[in-house]
Amino acid sequence: MRSRVSFIAVLVLVVTLGACGDNGTTGKATAPIPSGPATTLSIAQLDKMLLDAGDVGAGWQVGPPLNDQDLSDFAQIPCPDSAVNPTIAKRLTPATGVQFEPADHSRKHMIEFILTGDAQRLDRDLQALSGAMEACSTATSTTSDTGATSKVEKLAIPELGDQRAAYVITVTGSPDSQATWYVRSAVVRVGSVATSLGLTEILPTPQTNPQISDEEFVKILRTAVAKLGG
Repeated sequence: MRSRVSFIAVLVLVVTLGACGDNGTTGKATAPIPSGPATTLSIAQLDKMLLDAGDVGAGWQVGPPLNDQDLSDFAQIPCPDSAVNPTIAKRLTPATGVQFEPADHSRKHMIEFILTGDAQRLDRDLQALSGAMEACSTATSTTSDTGATSKVEKLAIPELGDQRAAYVITVTGSPDSQATWYVRSAVVRVGSVATSLGLTEILPTPQTNPQISDEEFVKILRTAVAKLGG
Protein backbone atom coordinates (compact mmCIF):
# COMPACT_ATOMS: atom_id res chain seq x y z
CA MET A 1 0.00 0.00 0.00
CA ARG A 2 2.64 2.46 -1.02
CA SER A 3 0.98 3.94 -4.10
CA ARG A 4 -0.17 7.52 -4.73
CA VAL A 5 -3.45 6.70 -2.99
CA SER A 6 -1.76 5.37 0.14
CA PHE A 7 -3.17 8.25 2.19
CA ILE A 8 -6.65 6.99 1.29
CA ALA A 9 -5.76 3.41 2.05
CA VAL A 10 -4.46 4.31 5.49
CA LEU A 11 -7.78 5.91 6.36
CA VAL A 12 -9.66 2.85 5.17
CA LEU A 13 -7.51 0.61 7.32
CA VAL A 14 -8.47 2.70 10.33
CA VAL A 15 -12.18 2.51 9.72
CA THR A 16 -13.26 -0.46 7.67
CA LEU A 17 -13.15 -2.93 10.46
CA GLY A 18 -15.78 -1.15 12.50
CA ALA A 19 -18.62 -2.62 10.49
CA CYS A 20 -20.00 -5.24 12.82
CA GLY A 21 -22.80 -3.46 14.67
CA ASP A 22 -26.38 -4.61 14.67
CA ASN A 23 -27.50 -2.12 11.96
CA GLY A 24 -30.85 -1.91 13.68
CA THR A 25 -31.16 -5.73 13.82
CA THR A 26 -29.64 -8.53 15.85
CA GLY A 27 -26.75 -8.81 13.42
CA LYS A 28 -27.84 -12.35 12.55
CA ALA A 29 -29.89 -13.65 9.67
CA THR A 30 -33.53 -14.35 10.41
CA ALA A 31 -33.56 -17.50 8.25
CA PRO A 32 -31.08 -20.41 8.42
CA ILE A 33 -28.02 -19.87 6.25
CA PRO A 34 -25.51 -22.62 5.42
CA SER A 35 -22.39 -22.48 7.54
CA GLY A 36 -19.27 -21.13 5.87
CA PRO A 37 -16.03 -22.89 5.02
CA ALA A 38 -13.97 -24.69 7.65
CA THR A 39 -11.27 -22.76 9.50
CA THR A 40 -8.60 -25.06 8.03
CA LEU A 41 -8.65 -23.27 4.69
CA SER A 42 -5.21 -22.30 3.40
CA ILE A 43 -4.23 -18.77 2.42
CA ALA A 44 -4.32 -19.89 -1.21
CA GLN A 45 -7.93 -21.04 -0.76
CA LEU A 46 -8.87 -17.80 1.00
CA ASP A 47 -7.20 -15.75 -1.74
CA LYS A 48 -9.59 -17.34 -4.23
CA MET A 49 -12.48 -15.86 -2.23
CA LEU A 50 -11.22 -12.30 -2.68
CA LEU A 51 -12.82 -9.92 -5.14
CA ASP A 52 -11.03 -9.47 -8.45
CA ALA A 53 -11.05 -6.64 -10.98
CA GLY A 54 -13.93 -8.22 -12.88
CA ASP A 55 -16.06 -8.22 -9.70
CA VAL A 56 -15.73 -4.51 -8.94
CA GLY A 57 -16.26 -2.96 -12.37
CA ALA A 58 -14.35 -1.53 -15.30
CA GLY A 59 -13.42 1.66 -13.44
CA TRP A 60 -11.11 -0.19 -11.03
CA GLN A 61 -7.76 -1.95 -11.23
CA VAL A 62 -5.93 -4.08 -8.69
CA GLY A 63 -3.56 -2.05 -6.54
CA PRO A 64 -0.27 -3.02 -4.85
CA PRO A 65 -0.27 -6.12 -2.61
CA LEU A 66 -1.02 -5.57 1.07
CA ASN A 67 1.77 -6.09 3.58
CA ASP A 68 1.84 -7.37 7.16
CA GLN A 69 1.48 -3.85 8.59
CA ASP A 70 -1.63 -3.25 6.50
CA LEU A 71 -3.19 -6.40 7.93
CA SER A 72 -2.13 -5.79 11.53
CA ASP A 73 -3.59 -2.26 11.46
CA PHE A 74 -7.08 -3.61 10.72
CA ALA A 75 -8.58 -3.47 14.23
CA GLN A 76 -8.22 0.26 14.83
CA ILE A 77 -11.22 2.49 15.60
CA PRO A 78 -11.77 5.95 14.00
CA CYS A 79 -12.25 7.91 17.21
CA PRO A 80 -9.83 8.66 20.06
CA ASP A 81 -11.96 7.42 22.96
CA SER A 82 -12.72 3.87 21.83
CA ALA A 83 -10.55 0.83 21.21
CA VAL A 84 -10.64 -2.94 20.82
CA ASN A 85 -9.04 -5.21 23.42
CA PRO A 86 -5.52 -5.99 22.10
CA THR A 87 -6.03 -9.76 22.37
CA ILE A 88 -9.22 -9.54 20.33
CA ALA A 89 -7.59 -7.16 17.86
CA LYS A 90 -4.79 -9.66 17.29
CA ARG A 91 -7.30 -12.46 16.64
CA LEU A 92 -9.07 -10.18 14.16
CA THR A 93 -5.95 -9.75 12.04
CA PRO A 94 -7.12 -10.54 8.49
CA ALA A 95 -5.71 -13.62 6.81
CA THR A 96 -5.51 -11.92 3.41
CA GLY A 97 -6.79 -8.95 1.45
CA VAL A 98 -6.76 -6.96 -1.77
CA GLN A 99 -6.98 -3.29 -2.70
CA PHE A 100 -8.23 -1.55 -5.83
CA GLU A 101 -7.37 1.81 -7.38
CA PRO A 102 -9.49 3.83 -9.83
CA ALA A 103 -8.39 3.45 -13.44
CA ASP A 104 -8.97 7.19 -14.01
CA HIS A 105 -6.73 8.10 -11.02
CA SER A 106 -9.62 9.85 -9.27
CA ARG A 107 -9.60 10.18 -5.51
CA LYS A 108 -11.17 6.84 -4.61
CA HIS A 109 -9.98 3.61 -3.05
CA MET A 110 -11.47 0.18 -2.35
CA ILE A 111 -10.12 -2.53 -0.05
CA GLU A 112 -11.27 -5.98 1.02
CA PHE A 113 -10.02 -8.14 3.89
CA ILE A 114 -10.90 -11.74 4.69
CA LEU A 115 -10.90 -12.90 8.30
CA THR A 116 -11.26 -16.49 9.49
CA GLY A 117 -11.42 -18.47 12.72
CA ASP A 118 -13.72 -20.55 14.86
CA ALA A 119 -17.23 -19.39 13.96
CA GLN A 120 -18.41 -18.80 17.54
CA ARG A 121 -15.26 -16.99 18.56
CA LEU A 122 -15.28 -14.90 15.39
CA ASP A 123 -18.91 -14.02 16.16
CA ARG A 124 -17.97 -12.84 19.66
CA ASP A 125 -14.89 -10.96 18.50
CA LEU A 126 -16.90 -9.10 15.87
CA GLN A 127 -19.48 -8.23 18.53
CA ALA A 128 -16.68 -6.77 20.67
CA LEU A 129 -15.51 -4.82 17.68
CA SER A 130 -19.01 -3.52 17.10
CA GLY A 131 -19.21 -2.34 20.70
CA ALA A 132 -16.12 -0.21 20.20
CA MET A 133 -17.52 1.14 16.95
CA GLU A 134 -20.89 1.93 18.53
CA ALA A 135 -19.08 4.12 21.03
CA CYS A 136 -17.85 6.16 18.07
CA SER A 137 -21.33 6.60 16.60
CA THR A 138 -22.75 8.59 19.50
CA ALA A 139 -21.18 11.91 18.52
CA THR A 140 -18.70 13.66 16.26
CA SER A 141 -15.11 13.12 17.44
CA THR A 142 -12.16 15.46 17.06
CA THR A 143 -8.55 14.33 17.01
CA SER A 144 -6.64 16.89 19.05
CA ASP A 145 -3.28 16.68 17.29
CA THR A 146 -4.63 17.17 13.76
CA GLY A 147 -7.97 18.87 14.28
CA ALA A 148 -9.62 16.23 12.09
CA THR A 149 -13.24 15.45 12.87
CA SER A 150 -14.93 12.11 12.31
CA LYS A 151 -18.56 11.06 12.37
CA VAL A 152 -19.88 7.50 12.31
CA GLU A 153 -23.37 6.56 11.15
CA LYS A 154 -25.01 3.22 10.41
CA LEU A 155 -25.57 2.22 6.80
CA ALA A 156 -28.51 -0.04 5.96
CA ILE A 157 -27.54 -3.21 4.09
CA PRO A 158 -29.49 -6.40 3.25
CA GLU A 159 -29.53 -9.38 5.59
CA LEU A 160 -26.44 -11.05 4.23
CA GLY A 161 -24.59 -13.94 5.85
CA ASP A 162 -24.81 -14.97 9.49
CA GLN A 163 -23.68 -11.62 10.93
CA ARG A 164 -23.44 -8.28 9.25
CA ALA A 165 -23.53 -4.49 9.51
CA ALA A 166 -22.22 -1.40 7.82
CA TYR A 167 -21.28 2.18 8.56
CA VAL A 168 -20.60 5.48 6.84
CA ILE A 169 -17.64 7.34 8.31
CA THR A 170 -16.99 10.93 7.31
CA VAL A 171 -13.67 12.53 8.20
CA THR A 172 -12.83 16.19 7.62
CA GLY A 173 -9.10 16.78 7.58
CA SER A 174 -8.74 20.00 9.58
CA PRO A 175 -10.55 23.26 10.37
CA ASP A 176 -8.69 24.87 7.45
CA SER A 177 -9.70 22.23 4.90
CA GLN A 178 -13.09 21.28 3.47
CA ALA A 179 -11.73 18.02 2.00
CA THR A 180 -13.77 15.14 3.37
CA TRP A 181 -13.02 11.42 3.43
CA TYR A 182 -16.34 9.62 2.83
CA VAL A 183 -15.98 5.95 3.75
CA ARG A 184 -18.54 3.17 3.39
CA SER A 185 -17.56 0.10 5.36
CA ALA A 186 -19.19 -3.30 5.84
CA VAL A 187 -18.40 -6.66 7.42
CA VAL A 188 -20.35 -9.84 6.69
CA ARG A 189 -19.58 -13.17 8.37
CA VAL A 190 -20.53 -16.51 6.80
CA GLY A 191 -19.77 -19.23 9.31
CA SER A 192 -16.04 -19.17 10.06
CA VAL A 193 -15.09 -16.65 7.36
CA ALA A 194 -15.86 -12.93 7.11
CA THR A 195 -15.33 -10.30 4.43
CA SER A 196 -14.67 -6.65 5.25
CA LEU A 197 -15.24 -4.21 2.40
CA GLY A 198 -14.26 -0.54 2.51
CA LEU A 199 -14.87 2.11 -0.13
CA THR A 200 -13.39 5.60 0.26
CA GLU A 201 -14.05 8.73 -1.79
CA ILE A 202 -12.32 12.03 -1.07
CA LEU A 203 -14.82 14.83 -1.61
CA PRO A 204 -13.95 18.52 -2.00
CA THR A 205 -16.48 19.58 0.65
CA PRO A 206 -18.68 17.84 3.24
CA GLN A 207 -21.73 18.80 1.13
CA THR A 208 -20.48 17.09 -2.06
CA ASN A 209 -22.34 13.90 -2.98
CA PRO A 210 -20.24 10.76 -3.53
CA GLN A 211 -19.88 9.49 -7.09
CA ILE A 212 -20.61 5.88 -6.14
CA SER A 213 -24.10 5.12 -4.85
CA ASP A 214 -24.97 2.98 -1.84
CA GLU A 215 -26.64 0.58 -4.27
CA GLU A 216 -23.37 0.11 -6.16
CA PHE A 217 -21.52 -0.48 -2.89
CA VAL A 218 -24.07 -3.10 -1.81
CA LYS A 219 -23.82 -4.82 -5.20
CA ILE A 220 -20.08 -5.29 -4.74
CA LEU A 221 -20.64 -6.41 -1.15
CA ARG A 222 -23.13 -9.05 -2.34
CA THR A 223 -20.50 -10.37 -4.76
CA ALA A 224 -17.91 -10.53 -1.97
CA VAL A 225 -20.28 -12.48 0.27
CA ALA A 226 -21.23 -14.85 -2.56
CA LYS A 227 -17.54 -15.68 -3.02
CA LEU A 228 -17.45 -16.83 0.62
CA GLY A 229 -20.22 -19.29 -0.18
CA GLY A 230 -22.90 -17.22 1.58
